Amino acid sequence: MSKEAIIEKILSDADVQARTTVEEAEKKADEILALAAEQCKSYLAKSKSETDRAVKEVAERAETVAELDARKMLLRAKSAVLDEVFALALEKARALDKATYKKIIVGMLNFAENGDKVTVSAREKGIVTKKLVDDVAKAKGIKLTLNDKEGDFDGGIILTSDGIDKNFTLDVEFALLRDAAEAETAKKIFG
Repeated sequence: MSKEAIIEKILSDADVQARTTVEEAEKKADEILALAAEQCKSYLAKSKSETDRAVKEVAERAETVAELDARKMLLRAKSAVLDEVFALALEKARALDKATYKKIIVGMLNFAENGDKVTVSAREKGIVTKKLVDDVAKAKGIKLTLNDKEGDFDGGIILTSDGIDKNFTLDVEFALLRDAAEAETAKKIFG
């Protein structure tokens, strides 16, 4: 074979070899790209799923926080209404006519024990007199005295004996009433 034929044969074989290598490289590149595309799709689907789940969790947390805030606001509003209801009831008690108010004070005096000193506020000065205290003491068969100093409260009485106070002031009585009746009152008002 001639030198030119050998060169031609070498070039021809190299060309075939080059085309085969390029085809194999293109095929391998296509496989790599297909695999990368699949991995990207899988990653994207997983990422979307995780993002959707995270968005849902954030939305649920925000909704829960909003519900809790709404409940707190409603509770504060209900508490304010109850405060107003009990404050109005206290004011109505303080504004009772003298005869009715006197009955309430006499009811409080019935808790007096022997030796108690009765302290009244300025509100009771014309209602709780020495004669009234003496009449209650006589009816109960005990000794009571009326304190000549007014108490620093607005309505009701304080019974004192041996340093122990029995506080029947209207503020304390209505605080106790609220503790006892708040749930029932709230149920009647708010359903």
